[in-house]
Amino acid sequence: MHHAMSFEHQTILITGGLGGIGGEVTRYFLARGAHVFVTDRPGMDGGAVAALGDQASYAALDVTSEAGWTALVDDIVARQGKLDALVNIAGVFTPGIPFEDMSLASWRLHMDVNLDGSFLGCRVAMSAMAKTGGGAIVNFSSGLAQIMLSDGAAYCVSKAAVLALTRVAAKAGGKHRVRVNAVLPGAIDTPMLWGNLREGQDPQELIDMLVKQHPIGRLGQTSDVANAVGFLCDPKNSFVTGALLAVDGGQLVG
Repeated sequence: MHHAMSFEHQTILITGGLGGIGGEVTRYFLARGAHVFVTDRPGMDGGAVAALGDQASYAALDVTSEAGWTALVDDIVARQGKLDALVNIAGVFTPGIPFEDMSLASWRLHMDVNLDGSFLGCRVAMSAMAKTGGGAIVNFSSGLAQIMLSDGAAYCVSKAAVLALTRVAAKAGGKHRVRVNAVLPGAIDTPMLWGNLREGQDPQELIDMLVKQHPIGRLGQTSDVANAVGFLCDPKNSFVTGALLAVDGGQLVG
């Protein structure tokens, strides 16, 4: 598969890069000539990243650690001269917690990872990019930022907050030529999606239910999301900032 090397000489950092969507986004940028730094939470096996070739590097990162973010971005800039794009995919979702049973600890975990982790990435990357001529940041929100799932309250609220973070960071980043946009995936065929399967539920029943919510009439594929991320990171699209891009087969249309 030959792609124009549209990201040649670009350095891209992807958090949550060992997940279903993260792996696809990583392969998308590698296929287009980028050097990709992949992170995932400490304790995950980054060995698969080495197999992707010498343009891919792996680092463990707890996205809730300010010191971890600073050290990683400093290291990338020291090695590569600059950071061109950050894709904030790392996230947690614990489904099936009724609102009235949501513990403060579970609430805070979702906020720490999904919101604070994205904030730290935006702030640290923007500071680095400001010194080297700009760049692009893509945050991951969700259709569940707008479709309220009563047994996923912390996730919904954290992902809604990511939309506000994206807009305020886009406003702040403009003078630094740092663009900040967000994608809102619908139901994408990944391991995280299959975490919603209830005990004893027929997988086809879950698929049918989700497909019904998407006017396009299918589940999303990880490539659908990677293509959207690529568009938002592409320097050719340098006038696109503060955009909230649904990649959801029309789910948010209702």
